[in-house]
Amino acid sequence: MEKKEIKKPTLRIAIIALLTVIAVILISIRTILVLESALVLGAMTAAVFALFMGLSWHQIEKGMISGIKNAIGASLILIIIGMVIGSWILSGTIQTMIYYGLNFLSPSIFLPAAFILAAITSILIGSSFGTIATMGIVLIGVAEGLGVPKAITVGAIVSGAMLGDKISPMSDSTNLTAAMSSTDLFEHIKSMLYISVPAALISLILYSILGASYLDGGANLSQISIIMDNLSNNFNISLWTLIPPALMLLLSLFKMPAIASLSISFITASIFAVLTQGASFAEVLNAAANGYQADTGMELLDGLLTQGGINNMMSTVAIIMAGTAMGGILEKSRILEAILESMLTIVKKPRDLILISLTSAYVMLLATGEMFVSIVIPGRTLAPAYQEMDIDTSVLSRSLETASTLGCSILPWGVVSVYIQNVMDIGFSYIPYTFLSFLAPVIAVIYAFSGKFIFKSK
Repeated sequence: MEKKEIKKPTLRIAIIALLTVIAVILISIRTILVLESALVLGAMTAAVFALFMGLSWHQIEKGMISGIKNAIGASLILIIIGMVIGSWILSGTIQTMIYYGLNFLSPSIFLPAAFILAAITSILIGSSFGTIATMGIVLIGVAEGLGVPKAITVGAIVSGAMLGDKISPMSDSTNLTAAMSSTDLFEHIKSMLYISVPAALISLILYSILGASYLDGGANLSQISIIMDNLSNNFNISLWTLIPPALMLLLSLFKMPAIASLSISFITASIFAVLTQGASFAEVLNAAANGYQADTGMELLDGLLTQGGINNMMSTVAIIMAGTAMGGILEKSRILEAILESMLTIVKKPRDLILISLTSAYVMLLATGEMFVSIVIPGRTLAPAYQEMDIDTSVLSRSLETASTLGCSILPWGVVSVYIQNVMDIGFSYIPYTFLSFLAPVIAVIYAFSGKFIFKSK
């Protein structure tokens, strides 16, 4: 009933309102890169337009609450993920994975191995930034001993880190994308695999071909030996510690809800933290709340293992809350409805909707250099259109990830790219070798035109 009482704005007013909201967010980000306050200001701007259109403050509040309700599940998942990461490190799970991953590193397959190691690390800690700044630095040192050009090595590391980030249930951007597109977390990851797997396989082949050109029998792997010794001296490296992630994967395959499977993984990892690492109950609780604080005596390793905790996830929770509140106001005032109805007049096929999703995300990315904004606004705007056309929103979520997150790693002024340039001490030369970010959108477009893997709503 209430929807009929709210007059739908004209297309002109709706476009002006949405562009003004976007402009406020962009100006805020350009002033200082703090996305939380930028999105809150965007929500305030949307509220001003809603008042101008005749909505009462009570209606605006209902819109915000309705939007935030859509994000409660994702926010709870992020909170539990913070607990899981802390418990996995406390129990030695991540250390064991890194230890055996480095143990199998061979000079003859360095580039594909670097790609895989970066991907595994990123999946485990759910952070491409953390992977690049830690495992990436290690692999750069190895590359110098092998005589592999730095630009190619960085490209392989970034591709692996971004791949792991996109398919990790621990990743904040993965959870944000699922929330903004109203998609179940594991459904989003499963849909993303249809693009990530072929892109990763092609990337592996290309890195193998390139790596064969730069092999050097006199490789210096001393840095890896130091890290492995440090891990074995400070932690109990045991295959038993791999049970928590294996259990989480098994439960997700049986379609257990994300919150339940993550909770069981946390409890299991906490038990193994006590049994294998001698952790106390107080240490388990502290790691869950504040994350694990590593003190191995090796700065590089400490940076990699200081992760997790509920408190370290609250910034992303705030971003999700602000973004969904803003989207709720735009929906309640029927601004998005007016724009979507005009868009649907030119969208004749699912292909058109997917291409619009990719394009809108790239446009936002080019304008802001920030992947979260290019996920939030197109996600909130386009999700109803997918439901209208009976296309599963996981197709939208994977399109947003493909364009926004992967694209941000190769956009010279993108936040991820700037971070890579600073941490790796490199210019733009790595960009042509970040194969995953170029291959994924090509595969997405092929699917759009061929009609493959465009799932109907369940």
